[in-house]
Amino acid sequence: MNTATLAIAAAAAGFQAPATDAPPTAATPQPAIAAVERRDAASLEAALAALAERHPGLVARTTIGTSPRKLPIHLLTLSSDPATAAARPAMLLVAGMDGPRWSGTEAALVAAEAIAAEHPELLKEITLYVVPRGNPDAAEAFAVGPRRDHSADGAVHDNDRDGRVDEDAPRDLNGDGLITQLRASGTIFPWPAPTVVADPAELRLLRAPDAKAGQVPVYTTWTEGIDSDGDGRIAEDWPGGLDPERNFPHRWPEFEDEAGAYPLIAPEAKSLADFVMTHPNIFAATVLGRHDTVITLPDAKAKTPGGMPVMIAEEDAAAYGELAKAWKEVVGQKRAEGRDTAGSFVAWMNAQRGVPTVASTLWGRPDLPEPSEEEKAKSKDKDKDKDNEKNKERASAGKPADEEAAAWLAYSDRVRGGAGFVPWTRIEHPQVPNTEVGGWVAGFRENPPLEDVAPLGRKCAEFLVRAAGHRPRVELSKPVVTAVGPGLWRVEASLSNTGRLPTVMRGGRADTVTPAHVVRITVPVERVKSGRRSDIVHGIDPGELRRYSWIVAAPPDEEIAVELLFNGTTSTRFAFRDGAETQSGNGGSR
Repeated sequence: MNTATLAIAAAAAGFQAPATDAPPTAATPQPAIAAVERRDAASLEAALAALAERHPGLVARTTIGTSPRKLPIHLLTLSSDPATAAARPAMLLVAGMDGPRWSGTEAALVAAEAIAAEHPELLKEITLYVVPRGNPDAAEAFAVGPRRDHSADGAVHDNDRDGRVDEDAPRDLNGDGLITQLRASGTIFPWPAPTVVADPAELRLLRAPDAKAGQVPVYTTWTEGIDSDGDGRIAEDWPGGLDPERNFPHRWPEFEDEAGAYPLIAPEAKSLADFVMTHPNIFAATVLGRHDTVITLPDAKAKTPGGMPVMIAEEDAAAYGELAKAWKEVVGQKRAEGRDTAGSFVAWMNAQRGVPTVASTLWGRPDLPEPSEEEKAKSKDKDKDKDNEKNKERASAGKPADEEAAAWLAYSDRVRGGAGFVPWTRIEHPQVPNTEVGGWVAGFRENPPLEDVAPLGRKCAEFLVRAAGHRPRVELSKPVVTAVGPGLWRVEASLSNTGRLPTVMRGGRADTVTPAHVVRITVPVERVKSGRRSDIVHGIDPGELRRYSWIVAAPPDEEIAVELLFNGTTSTRFAFRDGAETQSGNGGSR
């Protein structure tokens, strides 16, 4: 790529390119990726190309699959030698599984650049795989608008099961570029009866009526749109249909409409699962998305009806907790609105693959700043205002039913100028009278302000560096060989994990589920007089030590070896002949 072409690609990617007459030095790296809100597929392609161009030999890009709408699922491989990347212990970073959560993709790009630019030595020891946008169809739909809270991919899907597909999509009726909600007051035949009321403590929010207080339902609600197919329902058949984050095998929610007909039917989920299963060198993973396992740790005692861990087992809780603690310390996140993990990638990785995987929403609702003097003065004026009956009514109404939603509204009002919520506004709906449009802005609670995304991405890189230090470190000790008789030898060795993570967590330790370590001695089984010729080790905990002792018969001219294998490949081999060492080597293993 020539200089002019690179400059165009960098501009499209949101790069701040260094001046051509003063190239940056290693000592003064220039900012590479400028976070972009709602980046489209073309801009992502340009960003990845420019990133690989800026770090040749460290960053390689390819794809692991294709979405239903034929968008690529990109993969970045960061390694000091991409050709041998699969031979090193590896971490995986996944983002962009949700449509509205654009900040995860941006943070992943920034983190990848930070690792390549500032930690190239680390890439001699480990490999980092980055999937910046695991659900490209949903991300593209959110990028091009109208913005909606929807994470299904572009698969053609009959949501309302009427034999037609995507015929009743939401519509932006008030022209603000957003898909929010409709609410209609009163009982309006033939539409459904009202089910909610405005919360007296915060009139913008809706809640179930309090029968004890004599409340009756007032509003019927729908997604913003019309009844295009005349079935009495509004905006119920959205374009796109499968949510990859509900389509993984562990606790797959089979009766949910967007969970798919069977696990891994969504091409995005299948591509990601195939990648993990063909890369057994992955020792840990991080997911930036809708789930949280770091602010609120998973319940290690929770089991599925079949007896499997819901997320992690009790024996793995301490090591997993160290990763979560590292995330909170490095990133500084305090709150998270995590969602149900049934059918999610993080649940499958932990509970079925046994790969320690943390999930983070990247940020949570910030604390409100102390009120300014001007705000304090206005508050005092309101208290003195005898005509402010609404304030009195709200004060007497007590706390909002959804205190977290009310806190988000306060943050939106005081810090973001009301950007998070569209006020309820009367419109002329073509089918339903007494209708208003309003509600939460899709993506507001999912994403931090744009200026905070790049710093969070850099903190994510710091976390990955720290997590790399937790990796399993499996070593086979140098055997001790002792003659116990003519042609008879005692061989003693040990296997240990001096890292801070297990090689495989409990969920992945069943036979044939995940690759195992194997310790073996290369003597025909009939000449092994004591001890097991080979030991299949499905998982080694941090600090665990396994001792091995064999008594074997071997003629003086025969070479005998003690080997450690992982996934069928020898990583360590010690050999001896007639009691004397002939080969020594411990390359370590995942």
